[in-house]
Amino acid sequence: MIAEMYKRREKLGYVFLGFVILIIVGWSLFQTPETTGEWLEMLFFLFPLGLVFTIIIMSRSHYKKVKDIDIPHSEQRVLDLNHVVIKKDVGFTPRLLLFEKDGKFIGMVKPLNIPWWVYPFRIFNESMLELFPLTYGFIYHDGETQFTFQKKGWLKQVKLTIFDQENKGIGTYIQEELKALFHIKGKLFNEKEDPILSIKASGLSGDFSWNDEAGNQWAYFYNGKFPHEYTDIFRDTHNDIVELSDKLSKQDKIRLLGVIGYLFMARVKQ
Repeated sequence: MIAEMYKRREKLGYVFLGFVILIIVGWSLFQTPETTGEWLEMLFFLFPLGLVFTIIIMSRSHYKKVKDIDIPHSEQRVLDLNHVVIKKDVGFTPRLLLFEKDGKFIGMVKPLNIPWWVYPFRIFNESMLELFPLTYGFIYHDGETQFTFQKKGWLKQVKLTIFDQENKGIGTYIQEELKALFHIKGKLFNEKEDPILSIKASGLSGDFSWNDEAGNQWAYFYNGKFPHEYTDIFRDTHNDIVELSDKLSKQDKIRLLGVIGYLFMARVKQ
């Protein structure tokens, strides 16, 4: 699973490399440098080239290190865990891969039943999926759907309707999307539409620590410099780790994970 992710990153890097090279060649043909200063300005293209080469080399290196590692499956459901490591997969259909800290694979978050007419928009940009109402599912590694959330709205306001395993609506989340570039703010409600948690996070880094009005901490996030000696699976130097309170009810944890799933799915990441 992780090896395939790194391999897809490497392939995507080659695609971007070809795109950058085409831009450089096209620029040189139509705006051929004539002076020393203009040639020096061409050095600007070394930055994107270096960035793409770095992605390719690091992805290739990570792939070689993990390609022969057997990824164990978690023996616990996500609702029984007090933490989750989130990795955003690279692919035609966006999805989040969920792991325990020791590298055991829990499952994934992904859109369900994407209409065929949405895929052409996906070709242009992954974020284009944000324009359309979609249902996302938390899928356990054995294929069982733990719970789902339906996303509606864009630009001005986003509304998530969260469903349990029996497809019963148990809560909603409202986010003012216009304000979400730098500071994400939203409200989480239960099935009776009572507000139960205020959501605040950084729109760029995604950092958050969420407490209810009584001061009880529900969750906090940190971008961990994961120790390589702790596991052979996570070879990146930064990994998104969410700690979850083990005092939450099952329904509150489902609501909370629905919000976390949406925020990380929508977030611009590596």
